[in-house]
Amino acid sequence: MIPIVSPEIDEIEINAVKEVMATKYLAEGNKIHDFERAFAEFIGVKHAIACTNGTMALHLSLEGLSIQPGDEVITSPFTFVASSNSILFSGSVPVFSDIKDDTWNIDPEKVEELITPKTKAIMPIHIFGLASDIPALEDIAEDRDLLIIEDACQAHGAKINGKHVGTMGDVGAFSFYATKNLITGEGGMVVTDDDNIARRITSLKNHGRPPEGGYHHNLIGYNYRATNLVGAIGEAQMSKLPSLLEKRSQNADFIRKGSEDLSSEIVFQKIPEGYTHGNYVMVFRIKRDDVKPEEVIKKLKEKGVGARQIYAVLSYEQPAYQNISNWKWAKFVNYPDYTKTKCPIAEKLSKTHVEIPVVPSMNQDDREKVVTVLHEIFK
Repeated sequence: MIPIVSPEIDEIEINAVKEVMATKYLAEGNKIHDFERAFAEFIGVKHAIACTNGTMALHLSLEGLSIQPGDEVITSPFTFVASSNSILFSGSVPVFSDIKDDTWNIDPEKVEELITPKTKAIMPIHIFGLASDIPALEDIAEDRDLLIIEDACQAHGAKINGKHVGTMGDVGAFSFYATKNLITGEGGMVVTDDDNIARRITSLKNHGRPPEGGYHHNLIGYNYRATNLVGAIGEAQMSKLPSLLEKRSQNADFIRKGSEDLSSEIVFQKIPEGYTHGNYVMVFRIKRDDVKPEEVIKKLKEKGVGARQIYAVLSYEQPAYQNISNWKWAKFVNYPDYTKTKCPIAEKLSKTHVEIPVVPSMNQDDREKVVTVLHEIFK
């Protein structure tokens, strides 16, 4: 079976962890700071602040920008539920915008229609590793005095005209979960060029201490610190990241090109001119209503190609959102009735998409096999 997920771990990461274990300094320390500097340099940003995981990176981003209870944050429903959950953590209100039918990222025109006096921020998700239309969202944010929080948790390596995602909004959040382009098992990073925001987030992730440390707590903060073990793995992975991204790109390009003659049956995510795809996840949408994803997934697996539906249930369709009155903040905040939320394009995509492998471990035989099996199924 060609896998959907295949972490690239070898002696480099193992030895890095052994070195940390030998020092007996396992908590946050120099290894984390080395990782932060390496990551900041890689994406071209002034500040990179490591934390527990990608969800916490999003939460810190919201808190760092002082998003308050009752404030509205517009985001996409077609992603992992952690994105909108992070908005709920602080009592803020997720407002779900529909997506574009070609890039599958949040639609700026729909975003503009949803803005109210309570709107404080836009949280675009760079879905599957493809950047959202940040230039259009920046224009909206500037006109309407809004903040932009880039959810780049899936998008290591993604760029717009050479500029890395996460560096274009007010803050960006990355995840290093075990399936991502760069992994530490768990782990996250908040990035920004703003000195004051960086200082606030650094304090918030460490019990509200000032960045200099000590036992004076100026803010009510959290314990979202990462460990030196995470830093060691992350720094080791940084040396591999360009190669891993190149392999993913080669796999994706081969499969796309080899499947061009199936365009009447399936469609892949559109990559606009000037955009570099991070190729975290490779997905196609089935065009025909009479072909069900479950059938396609079954056939792919029978032929030895890993496959699944990744976001078959939109965030607002999740039981927790359908019953939002049970959320603790609902006693103080007037949440929408998410049972009435409608995003037709996202709903259609959620029911018609299929994920296939694009992992760096694939070789030429694997790439050819994926293309061959797609032709056997659809032609």
